[in-house]
Amino acid sequence: MDTISPHSYWWSDAFLQEAPTYAPLDQESRADVAIIGAGITGLTAAAHLKASGRRVVVLEAGRVGAGTTGGSTGHLEVHPDPGFRALLRDLGESGARQVTEARRQAIAQIRAWSSDASGCDFVPVPAFFYAETEDDVSLVEEEHDAARRAGVEARLVADVPLPFPCAAGLRLENQARVQITPYLRLLAALVHGDGSRVHEYSRVIQPPTEGAPCTVATARGRVVADDVIVATHSGFFGISHLDLRVAPYQSYVVAVEIADEVDDALFWDTASPYHYTRLSSSASPGTLLVGGADHKTGQGDGPSHLAALEEYVAQRFRVPRVTHRWSAELFEPADALPLIGRMPLSNHLYVASGFSGSGLTWGTAAARIISDLIAGRPNATAAWVSPSRWKPVAAASNFVQENFNIAKRFVLDRLAAHALDRMEDVPAGEGRLVRSKDRLLAAYRDPAGAVHVRSAVCPHAGCIVQWNGAERTWDCPCHGGRFAPRGERIYGPPADDLHPAPS
Repeated sequence: MDTISPHSYWWSDAFLQEAPTYAPLDQESRADVAIIGAGITGLTAAAHLKASGRRVVVLEAGRVGAGTTGGSTGHLEVHPDPGFRALLRDLGESGARQVTEARRQAIAQIRAWSSDASGCDFVPVPAFFYAETEDDVSLVEEEHDAARRAGVEARLVADVPLPFPCAAGLRLENQARVQITPYLRLLAALVHGDGSRVHEYSRVIQPPTEGAPCTVATARGRVVADDVIVATHSGFFGISHLDLRVAPYQSYVVAVEIADEVDDALFWDTASPYHYTRLSSSASPGTLLVGGADHKTGQGDGPSHLAALEEYVAQRFRVPRVTHRWSAELFEPADALPLIGRMPLSNHLYVASGFSGSGLTWGTAAARIISDLIAGRPNATAAWVSPSRWKPVAAASNFVQENFNIAKRFVLDRLAAHALDRMEDVPAGEGRLVRSKDRLLAAYRDPAGAVHVRSAVCPHAGCIVQWNGAERTWDCPCHGGRFAPRGERIYGPPADDLHPAPS
């Protein structure tokens, strides 16, 4: 029986063995700019800043690209996650054209930097937004009109090049795909050297301190810098207003070998949550990457969502074999735009968050916006995405809905109707909430039978973590913190691991 990899299609053992390593930070270091996170945003910003003559230090908790960027499917498109209709509603035609142009420039930037790089496999392709049923044709038609108003070359098509019936399609020209981890490896090589450095396995242990200069601390060293960019895709400022303005979601992906022919293009449908599809690479035209089955982090049964995605694929393609299953976390903003720029009430701390499902183009655009702000250069997109903006009409409904959900989970999860009363009932290789007196514990039994117990209270804002059986993680349903089975922090706003179980 073939083994199915639980890792991203790009994150193979061969890639990790070939990729250069960067030493952890083990001393005090001085830089013009410190960057937390070596994903698409952090490394692109570092490359821009280094090119402008600044000394940059990039701190990564694991390996380069180990976070959300490495879990991406490598779609490069200007289509906004909520659609052009939402963009026009929230920003008007001028604003929609401006932010669309910023993402078009991001694709051009990735193309320019990857053109001579072995393994990046940057390929210009069209993209198709399609409806499978007649009931959704009007959505495609409305999106066509909105796309053209936003300045995008788009046309309605009767035939969508997929091996199953579609009722209508919208074709967008001049989009692209890329293999993302080789691209990140290229960026890291551009940044490291000549006074700038990349440090892997250098987890930041507390929010950066604002000052003149600022300080960023890791377990073994610290960076003193004039400016700090938090490029972790989620906020890392303790409890802040960002927690109220972005919501964490989990999106699943499968890589499948197929017996059908599929055009080299990007595809996504009108479903909610939508499904997104592309060929894996130029070298493997018989392998598809298909994503979807999104749900709020910590608020869905991972195995059932993954099973639903595989059923969707099996109903539409001939699939001899599934090769990879994985997920990545994304953050949805309250309105149609991410939060990029200087933190409110701060002079030297910058953030990039809320990219929805468009992190590669928005991350690249964010890097340009923030590097321009640090350098004092004008940037036409900066005001539209500033964290200091507030559009109550556009954001009010989502803002209220998401934060009511957080408040409800904070209260109801403490009742833990599904929690176990005995450690003995935790299955091998699984995690469960267990009651102990008046406390909830996160208990994981490893395959050898040993039980590892931590507090179930997320150290960020006090919500109760939930077990994700598909990813074998403890996930916070409020702000998206994620932890390994034994409680080590993986991702998200928390700075700490799950705390030891109280005695």
